[in-house]
Amino acid sequence: MKLINRKNFISIVCISFTLIVCGKLLLEKSTGFVDRYYTENIFTCLGISVLATFVLSLHYYLQRFPFIPVMIGQYIALIGFVFLCIRIMGHFTDQAPSAYRDMFVSVTIPYIIGAVVYYVSYFWQIKKANEFFSK
Repeated sequence: MKLINRKNFISIVCISFTLIVCGKLLLEKSTGFVDRYYTENIFTCLGISVLATFVLSLHYYLQRFPFIPVMIGQYIALIGFVFLCIRIMGHFTDQAPSAYRDMFVSVTIPYIIGAVVYYVSYFWQIKKANEFFSK
């Protein structure tokens, strides 16, 4: 069962991006943090939203493999790509000493929430389909 496809990919990215940016803004407002690199961080959020949605959409093609290793592999692929981008960008720009830790936290928390929503929806759709066909 394919939950993320070509027709709904952009809308899923837009929804996740909106939720992530709203969460970022609420957190920054509540802590009084002022983001000097606001524009760059917003585009980074968009890029990670696209990448995370793409990684979750690959689940359809990996269904023949055990669920837990696939789920862990998807997360490792996402965080590995993000760390690779940080390393490459480190050659062109200055980075905070805590860049890897900051991105780890900034990517992990939204990804886990998104993955939980995706997989709960996925198993709920399977249960609903099984109930329909068992009648």
